[in-house]
Amino acid sequence: MTRAETWHAVQASPRAASDGAQRVAKLAAAAEAATANVLLASLPWAPLKEVVEHATLLNLCRGDVVERQGGPKRVFFPLSGMLTGVRTREDGTRYAYLYRGREGAVNAIGLARPEVNVGGCDLVTDVQGRFLVLEVAYYRSLLERAPELARAVLSHASHVIAWREQSADCHGHHPVRARTAYFLLMLRAHQGHNVLDVTHARIAEVLGVRRQSISEAVAELRDRRVIDLDRGRITVRDRRALWQQACDCRRNVDAALELQSAGRFVYTG
Repeated sequence: MTRAETWHAVQASPRAASDGAQRVAKLAAAAEAATANVLLASLPWAPLKEVVEHATLLNLCRGDVVERQGGPKRVFFPLSGMLTGVRTREDGTRYAYLYRGREGAVNAIGLARPEVNVGGCDLVTDVQGRFLVLEVAYYRSLLERAPELARAVLSHASHVIAWREQSADCHGHHPVRARTAYFLLMLRAHQGHNVLDVTHARIAEVLGVRRQSISEAVAELRDRRVIDLDRGRITVRDRRALWQQACDCRRNVDAALELQSAGRFVYTG
């Protein structure tokens, strides 16, 4: 029986009027909602049920800081929205370390191995949304008991490696305007529409450059009729032109959208 058939069978049960059956039906509905996340959608019913039962659902607004650099405390599974991880180097400069929406998870890879020291990052909500969150201890115990979860995390890791290889030199080698266009593309991909709630100051923080550099970059994109500017808001006029203006890291945006469209990981081998 497939997961969807299991949910339908539960909700059609003769015991549906009882409190227990209602609780199970609610759990099934919650699990259905959780499959908006590609990693969770790749799980069979049993481990997915455990995740939903033990996770906390957070509704996060733009600008919410969910973790500070110094070590990850929780695993985040975005159902919508986008989290951005920004790290601070020893010399005080900052750089975007990750952008993650419902095509993956945050901290799922590093926290899988307790012997590895993962420094973490400042994790900030750049696109508001809903996020399932698991505490570290429970996540690790579930990994040990659920090989299907471990397999999904490994598949997720393979995508993360590809994304990081694609953008490894972005901070030091790509022009500010191209990096700005890339970040706007990423915001648009996870926000789902062309009106982006983002300030010049926030873009500067994510890219680790001066605010003046961002003002010049977005002004040039506006002059090229790629975007429109408003206070605290940027509207994408021409998505294709924005893609052409972005650095080669734009392929990460395409890969994220492809995963979201697929809905789950496809295992090979």
